[in-house]
Amino acid sequence: MDGLTFLTHTVYRHLQSGAKVLLIHHNPMNLCSLLVPEKEGRFELSQVQKADVDAIIAMRKSGEFEELEPLPENEFLSLLRGLLAHAAPDDRPFIQALIDQPQPK
Repeated sequence: MDGLTFLTHTVYRHLQSGAKVLLIHHNPMNLCSLLVPEKEGRFELSQVQKADVDAIIAMRKSGEFEELEPLPENEFLSLLRGLLAHAAPDDRPFIQALIDQPQPK
């Protein structure tokens, strides 16, 4: 799998409200991601929700969101570390794996 890139997250902005959500692709083998809403300019790690593939497809097809640039790697890693304290126990190994993966050069 040399040369392939795994998309770890996507940031979306709701076109009408301007609210952002962070979608963390933490468990791709089960087609499950984590959705973290932004509130007052900060991603609310205590408000994380699971999002299955159907919810993600519906969100994208709705036309209500635009995809933004990914977060800088250091900011994303910091959020992941903070998320460990709020995540469900069965999600923690997947989040830790994202933290531990080699960083792109």
